[in-house]
Formats: sequence, C-alpha cells, structure tokens
Amino acid sequence: MKKLPRDIEELDSRIQKFKRSTAVKHHKRRSQLGIFMEYAFRMVAEFVSPIIIALCIGYMADKFWNTMPIIMLVMLFFGIAAGTLNAYRAAQKLDKDIKE
Repeated sequence: MKKLPRDIEELDSRIQKFKRSTAVKHHKRRSQLGIFMEYAFRMVAEFVSPIIIALCIGYMADKFWNTMPIIMLVMLFFGIAAGTLNAYRAAQKLDKDIKE
C-alpha cells in the first residue's frame, strides 16, 4: 500500500479528532423528546417491517398457486409473530442502553 503524504495524515487525524468532539457534544444536546421519538420509531419499524414483508410473500405465493387468501393469512400470522419477537428484542436492547 502506498504511504500517504504527511499533510494528508495530519488532516485525517484532525478530522477524526473533530468527529469525536462533535459526537460527544451532539449526544449531550439531544432532547428527551428526540430520544423518545428515536426509540418509538425504531420499535414501530421493528414491528411493522416483518409484517409487510410476510404479507408481500404471502400475496405472491397466493398469486402463484391461485389460493388467494390462504397463504397470505398464514404469512400474516408469521409476520406478526416475527414482528413481536423483533420488537421485544429491540425493547430489551433499548432498556439495557438506557440503564447504562
């Protein structure tokens, strides 16, 4: 690998130092409402995304095998189960992060 010139290395170290200092300042400035909204959005995304994916898979399978609502309903239940499990795991992780 080619060695970088000294001035580029210095610039890189200054950029990394600036990123670290602004990350700490940004974390301190976040409001409680912003943190709550971040957690709420994550929980909704963790719950809803598997349901949407399961419904799409079920719809396509029903179209393919011409069994219109059956596979989609089965996949809906699997999606709800997966979404609930994802939301539970995310809630545990967020609770652990909050306690630290």
